[in-house]
Amino acid sequence: MAINLKGRISRYFKTKKPLSIFFDAVFVVFVVLLLIPGTRKEVSSFIIRMTALPPSSLDEADQYMLGEQTIGWQLYDIEGNAVSFATLNEKPVFINFWATWCPPCIAELPAIQALHEDFKNEVNFVLVSNESIETVISFTNEKGYRNLPLYFATFTPTDFASQSIPATFVVSREGKVVLRKKGAARWNSTKMEKLFGQLIKE
Repeated sequence: MAINLKGRISRYFKTKKPLSIFFDAVFVVFVVLLLIPGTRKEVSSFIIRMTALPPSSLDEADQYMLGEQTIGWQLYDIEGNAVSFATLNEKPVFINFWATWCPPCIAELPAIQALHEDFKNEVNFVLVSNESIETVISFTNEKGYRNLPLYFATFTPTDFASQSIPATFVVSREGKVVLRKKGAARWNSTKMEKLFGQLIKE
């Protein structure tokens, strides 16, 4: 058995090209890391980040206006202060529902942070979690996301309802949902720059 295995290994290295051996090794490392609980979330997030695509806006026929329940929706900021969604919608709004335990959520945070840095003065970014403030602060401090605008909510309005996270919505200052995305996306993209540019001019 040992001799047979040794022969297979020898044939593998003789018949495979160096680049092919390298990619096989990388694949094995990824599989091993995915099996280890301590690294599973980070590796999953990395793979999702590398394969995420830019989001697309809703067709005009699928866009919808926010209802009164959403306009009066109450959130809480990082200091525990109550904030009405209506005050946030004085500008276009990028609202993202996420959690610290969610690999796709973690995967898209770097792109959201980059988008926030580019448009934070013209667009209100609202990252919503239903976890404890302590959990979220600990996570964002550890990962270096100290400047992201974090909010907390005890319920989600029907207009933003989703069976999964991350879930992201872009709302015009008139209160119309023009983009709805379930799952991770590459947010710092040309598509988003064009969409924000249009919304800012309206």
